[in-house]
Amino acid sequence: MMKEKNIIRYLILIYWIFFEALTVIDKIIPDVFPYWVGADFYTLFVKLFASLGITNPIFATIALAGIASFESYILVLFLLSFFNLYKGKNKVSEQWFYKGALFSVLLFSLFSIGDQIFGERSNLLEHTIFLIMLIVSWVVFNYTNQIKEKLTKLTFSKDVKVALFMGIILTAITSYSIFNFSNSTFSNKTQAVEGQEVIQGIYKFDFPFLADKFVLKKTIKTFEAKYPALKINYIYTAPNELNTKKKTHMLLYVFTDKR
Repeated sequence: MMKEKNIIRYLILIYWIFFEALTVIDKIIPDVFPYWVGADFYTLFVKLFASLGITNPIFATIALAGIASFESYILVLFLLSFFNLYKGKNKVSEQWFYKGALFSVLLFSLFSIGDQIFGERSNLLEHTIFLIMLIVSWVVFNYTNQIKEKLTKLTFSKDVKVALFMGIILTAITSYSIFNFSNSTFSNKTQAVEGQEVIQGIYKFDFPFLADKFVLKKTIKTFEAKYPALKINYIYTAPNELNTKKKTHMLLYVFTDKR
């Protein structure tokens, strides 16, 4: 049996622990791997600083390392809160969670300021939502103190068993679909794209989802090896750059002449 208010607190802490842990992992793994499509934060930071005229990558590196360290520290605070809650030290758990929430609010506030400086309006909305969620989480975490002590017994009634059975079936189907999709499409991350000649001397390459700058380089090298008599004069992409953060679909046109 477990106290009702602790169930709510556990759920809040588990959410923010996973949130911060995955955020830190996303900094450590900045590329695409099987079952993981991370954001290329380093490239993003370099572009953001370059938009301000700061082209030296050391500034982007320091900023990214600092943010990753800050997020790692917040993760530790939430873990300490969870550990103390598990030990029954509710007051100590509240103190650690308050520190974690406080530093998280500070971090998202800095993100919001940065979004306005760099003109990232979509990220500003995202960070504002997380900031509000943190404040709400802190209020609910504290509000549970006012709930009367009541033990909740976890029993497996007929309705609970039916719900668990349906949940397991849906989870299995969804998991199979995700793993199957990943296995069948991840090769797009490594294979060179085959081009088609649409007009004499102009070749079109249809880049699929997940194809990134590494696939682009490999495609060009493969094309040059296949057509040694051709010289590439110009490369046109639509959209105008290969978006390595969103992994979007892209068309590439190669204009060539005979050597």
